[in-house]
Amino acid sequence: MTRTLRNAQRVATILLGLCVPFLLILLVWDLMANPSPVPAVVTIAGLVMLCFFFSYVFVVPDDLTSSATDRTLSIASKIFVHTRKGMTPDAAMGACQIILPETLASAMCITDGKQVLASWGEGCERYPTGQPVVLDTTLNVVSSKVMSVFSRDANDTREREFFPRLRAGIVAPLTVRDRCVGTLELYYPRFSNIDMRQTALATGFADLISTQLASFELERQSEVSARVELRALQSQVDPHFLFNTIGTIVSLVRTEPEKARSLLIDFSNYYRQTLSDSESLTTLEREVEQGIRYINLMQARYGEGRLKVETRIDPDTVECKVPPFILQPLLENCVKHAMREVEPLSIFVLSRTTARGLEIVVADDGIGMSEKVQQHLFDAPEASRPDEPETVTADGSIKRGCGIALCNVLMRIHFFFGEDSGIKVESKEGQGTAITVALIGEPHEPAPAPSLLPASN
Repeated sequence: MTRTLRNAQRVATILLGLCVPFLLILLVWDLMANPSPVPAVVTIAGLVMLCFFFSYVFVVPDDLTSSATDRTLSIASKIFVHTRKGMTPDAAMGACQIILPETLASAMCITDGKQVLASWGEGCERYPTGQPVVLDTTLNVVSSKVMSVFSRDANDTREREFFPRLRAGIVAPLTVRDRCVGTLELYYPRFSNIDMRQTALATGFADLISTQLASFELERQSEVSARVELRALQSQVDPHFLFNTIGTIVSLVRTEPEKARSLLIDFSNYYRQTLSDSESLTTLEREVEQGIRYINLMQARYGEGRLKVETRIDPDTVECKVPPFILQPLLENCVKHAMREVEPLSIFVLSRTTARGLEIVVADDGIGMSEKVQQHLFDAPEASRPDEPETVTADGSIKRGCGIALCNVLMRIHFFFGEDSGIKVESKEGQGTAITVALIGEPHEPAPAPSLLPASN
């Protein structure tokens, strides 16, 4: 349509370029040869008509195109509001109510290829949600993934049970990754009601919904991948830390049985929470409790004089929702990478509210790190130096580099709070390190991953 209008504009430009000079020459010639005003009036009228024609050809089509474009975008936006979370029965009904008035059809329905998700229009009560798909045309389109225009035989009583007064229709496939996941169907009183515009509308709306379903599936798969990666990171139990902690508890059983009992409870609760659900938000209070359990186990190994922890948790923040397993890895980094050979290590944990959300700070007075090391803190784990030998750290676990723990924490923060939230690291060699976790705005706790389309009964 746009190409045709552009060609018409070019032709009109050429004609206008030829006609206007000719009429001006004719006007001058008439005024010089014949003083009568009639020819001049006729010529001027011709010029005026050309001006109107020029305005119509060059201005009106652009206005019409702009109006049609705005309407198309508006319809697409309205449909997206309903289908952005997958094609549920409610979403399908919303889409039907938007699409049907834009066509000449008297009724329409959307299916998942096996059953009706929603129907709207004349006779829709005979094709309710959950009704199994029995129309041969629909089944053929699901199988072939090709749009079909059909006219129903008046003698076919089975098909005439659905939309009985509507004898023709269009069935367009909804496809995602070359897989038919449903159909969009328009029904008309007569076959003559179906023209190229109606088939184009059916195809266009089906493609629009298919694109939105494909986008939803990609978003869902991305979220599932993030969940799987979080579970994988969570399930990494360090055997060195496990065995050394058990050894520490065993060594205290005879000499300090009450302390051994307390540590055993901390150890049990520590791993119970470590292996619990990592996909749900927790409270800051629970995160601090988990961090303290880890510190208790480390103090049993090194002695309370070698490792000290001070907490300053704002009472207004204890019930704040935070991602799980973000505090303990930061405390673990302090023990692994900040502790000196002989001198004690002090760790400070504090929380505070800000204008934008919540901040959690973990600081130590340990050995600190150079600017060069800080530049690579958030490098992906696979980017760590492969030639660096594995060594057992102070807490008895394998030294893997603080970047892995920070990347893990950052991933959890982004998963629940988005890209605006993050981690800030400040460190000076010989003085210590401060890590600030900034949680901005309200958290997003993902619901269980839904299906692209509802499962059939």
